[in-house]
Amino acid sequence: MKYGDFSSLVQLGVGLHVGTALLQMYGELGVAPLVRTIGRTRSLFLAPDGERPPKALEEELDRLESRCEIFKIRLFQEYRKYVRINSFVAVLLAIVLVAIAYKAQDDVIEGYEWTTVVMFALSLLPAPSTLGALWVDANRQVKPMKDEADDLEKRALASA
Repeated sequence: MKYGDFSSLVQLGVGLHVGTALLQMYGELGVAPLVRTIGRTRSLFLAPDGERPPKALEEELDRLESRCEIFKIRLFQEYRKYVRINSFVAVLLAIVLVAIAYKAQDDVIEGYEWTTVVMFALSLLPAPSTLGALWVDANRQVKPMKDEADDLEKRALASA
């Protein structure tokens, strides 16, 4: 087995980590249903005075919007931490890729098999792990707000 045999794997790892660092999927996909529900509910309060839901529901909606905005700020801060981690791993993998290019024809000698395990682990584990952790944590926080927004929307529609 030669070091050059691992160049495609490390290239994949660099791509995964750079892609994960640059892609903010959860902010767009995971929070969008909550934002749409809040927007629909907010539009009910634009109706003429006699057709609007009660003021108490509007205040409840204001509090929910505030919590949603705070969540988005926290999510962005958490996401920046993961971007730094994945960027660091991508740079590290790029350095490994350069080293592999120089040693492509060299055999992996006995006692250095651990380097192949490290290349495999660095290439395939951090990006999906950090993205998964961010996704699970954010989803855990969004679900109660989404349920509350759905309930609020139903109550506002019923009272309008």
